[in-house]
Amino acid sequence: MKKTLFLPRVCLILTGVFLSFGINAEMYKWVDEDGNTHYSQSPPVNNTNIEIINPPGTVDTKGAAEVLENQKNKVDKLRDDRIAAKEEKQKSEEEITRKKEACQKAKARLASYQRPRVKISNEDGSSSVMAEEARQAEIKKARAYMNETCN
Repeated sequence: MKKTLFLPRVCLILTGVFLSFGINAEMYKWVDEDGNTHYSQSPPVNNTNIEIINPPGTVDTKGAAEVLENQKNKVDKLRDDRIAAKEEKQKSEEEITRKKEACQKAKARLASYQRPRVKISNEDGSSSVMAEEARQAEIKKARAYMNETCN
């Protein structure tokens, strides 16, 4: 029974010893006669100009978490803004492409009516030549449509 308690006691004592080193640890910095800078946990034996280096302060984890959350939110917003801008640009490019295609169709329609004899298909499947008044009316409509889509 004594053998089973020995190892946990030794671990407990060693843990206490190691933890106690960091409690009052001071760091010293000094420059020797040769100009070399030294760092140590114990002061130098001779009377040199020493500087005591204080350990760093504790970290405000709550404040750091808030800062990190704010930065994350900013990055998320920037990403969302970039995605929205990209989608808007894509929609704009699609609209421009659609307008160009509509303009080309309007120009082709106008060009088809500018020939002197335009053939049209009748309801019974036969074809005939379009009357001049009807052709001029279609030219007028095609120009209006072209002005609407090409500007």
